[in-house]
Amino acid sequence: MKALKSLNICYDAKSVNNEFSDYISSHIDNFLEYEHHDELIELINTNDIHFVITQYNFELLKKIRVLNKQIQIIALQDELNHTHLLESLELKHIKFVQNLDCVNTFIDTLKECVKIADSNKSNIINLGNDFVYDKYNKTLFKNNKVIPLTKKENSFLDFLLKNHDCPLSYEKINMNIWNGSMTHDSLRSLIKELRKKTYKELIKNVSGMGYRVDILPQ
Repeated sequence: MKALKSLNICYDAKSVNNEFSDYISSHIDNFLEYEHHDELIELINTNDIHFVITQYNFELLKKIRVLNKQIQIIALQDELNHTHLLESLELKHIKFVQNLDCVNTFIDTLKECVKIADSNKSNIINLGNDFVYDKYNKTLFKNNKVIPLTKKENSFLDFLLKNHDCPLSYEKINMNIWNGSMTHDSLRSLIKELRKKTYKELIKNVSGMGYRVDILPQ
């Protein structure tokens, strides 16, 4: 993973508090503040920017994406709805955050985005049969429609996708999704409901080993 100090970050000075600004200035060498959209566009045009942190504005974000398809965007929102999530499919590399007051939230968000940037892969995963999954915003879509998942279903699917290279054992699923309280019936029920919302072949049972998913090339 790239050292945080090597990142070039633009952020909206009006949208963050002093604690956030202090963290940025003490941990990251190359940060650029802006106050107006035109300033941000000029900074992107004249600098090698890795991250933009800004209040959500779809038209502005489309302009950013035209200029640079790889810039990671952290978009601050008061309230997130289905329209915003659908727009994330178009924009890509965008993480919605509803509260950036907590520095720890910012650090976790930034690290998540850096991992994707380092892997040189999209945060949009093709699951086949017209299903895609947005890793940043943990949202499942089919044919550009949001597929509602329960918290447990989403946690399980996200866990499988993050570890798609190998089957996940019942023990790992139990500890990571159920905190040690899983029963075989609860796991089977969860998988049954997920298969109903997606398709049967998405979640594969690897005999004697556990479960896995296959993802298509990005």
